[in-house]
Amino acid sequence: MATIRLEGVVKKFKKETGIFSFKRKETSQEDILALDHLYLDVREGETLCVIGPTGCGKTTLLKVIAGLEPIDEGKIYFDNQNVTEVSPKDRGIGMVFQNYALYPHMVSRENLAFSFRLRKWPEEKIDQKIRFTCETLGVGFEALLGRMPRTLSAGQKQRVALGRCIIRNPRVFLLDEPLSNLDAKLRTKTRIEIKRLLNRFKITTVYVTHDQAEAISLADRIAIMKEGRIEQVGTFEEVYYHPVNMFVAGFIGDPPMNFLSLTLKKRTDGLILDNGLQIPLTTRRFQILEEKKYVGKEVILGIRPEEIKRGEATASLPGICFFNALVEEVEPIIPGVCLFLNAGGHSLIATIDSPSPIRRGEKIKLAFNTEKAKIFDKNSKQAIIS
Repeated sequence: MATIRLEGVVKKFKKETGIFSFKRKETSQEDILALDHLYLDVREGETLCVIGPTGCGKTTLLKVIAGLEPIDEGKIYFDNQNVTEVSPKDRGIGMVFQNYALYPHMVSRENLAFSFRLRKWPEEKIDQKIRFTCETLGVGFEALLGRMPRTLSAGQKQRVALGRCIIRNPRVFLLDEPLSNLDAKLRTKTRIEIKRLLNRFKITTVYVTHDQAEAISLADRIAIMKEGRIEQVGTFEEVYYHPVNMFVAGFIGDPPMNFLSLTLKKRTDGLILDNGLQIPLTTRRFQILEEKKYVGKEVILGIRPEEIKRGEATASLPGICFFNALVEEVEPIIPGVCLFLNAGGHSLIATIDSPSPIRRGEKIKLAFNTEKAKIFDKNSKQAIIS
């Protein structure tokens, strides 16, 4: 096991100019910044899931940790040892690629044994390693050993790729969206299998995925990336309930958080957020926003769809905001329904349990607790109250 630390890592790619270009200017304007002074700490034995939109640098992050891509600035440490210039084969990495990257001309057994044959290990020791891997990956894996990759299903290829990763007894696991090519049912089954393996070996793991369900299920902590930088790292509860900015708040959660642009106004009975939809605030939030001089300014209020309830079933207590909304679309979910709403000119999404049918075009009364809402600075997008 190992700790991983990245300090100010910068990775740039040169922009291609086309197959008919024989010259191109070496200018910084033409560089693509994949990792932008990235800082990250991965604890010993933990599984850190990295999520973010397509093109944010997740796969590049794995490749620089593995040493498959050189970095332009910064340093990479394993157990406080600088490995920035260490070759990939000497870093003790086990990596599973998104496309599995099996050697197509070798049967599965030789895919597992290849790295040991390069080191001229005796056949007995290789056999022992393969037997251990078969036992680890469970029933049915041994039957795959004599088969060529082209004869394997996506799920079977994924198991062989995992076996090739495990057999080397690495210090660090790196997994790049290993379940993305599987169907939904097999993805769930394989996710449980991977979780069992990670819990058994307790090897420091960086797991890249675009699937939040995978991240929630597998991760000890989650890192959210945007444009080559880490926006926030924490447990699922920390990033979900206490996002540091609007990007994290909107990225985590499905359906995503609702954002309302509202002006903070002072009345005799306290502060309200007003812009076609009046939202009263509790005294505690009144004081925080007043102290930070947001009175008279626009702020962004964020409320998650599941926090919106039927108004008839909600008690009138301090901090509860009641409002009327027009139902524009209805989608069934399990359990309940997902409503696409218009409230005072604002578009909202609500996921609610509804004992009676709700139809498009209907006007309904809804409510939410303002104490559970987040408030963000409109300009910086950073959380004021989270």
